[in-house]
Amino acid sequence: MNRAVYALLAVLAASPAFAHPGDHSHFDWAGFWVHLFEPDHLFFAAVTIIVGFLAYRAGRRAEARAIEKLIRPEDRS
Repeated sequence: MNRAVYALLAVLAASPAFAHPGDHSHFDWAGFWVHLFEPDHLFFAAVTIIVGFLAYRAGRRAEARAIEKLIRPEDRS
């Protein structure tokens, strides 16, 4: 199976996390916007973006080093 099928299965099998008590059977836009702009949610969104950016940079550097080793195999020690 390819990754898309695994991702789809993970999304379908996941259950929502009910972090707050109360009825979760309805959806309203006002509640969505309030939760979207709460300071703790903004903080963790910023941390997630920063960690993702740093992981992307680390991956690009590792890829560049791997390509460099492929191009110049005689420089290995």
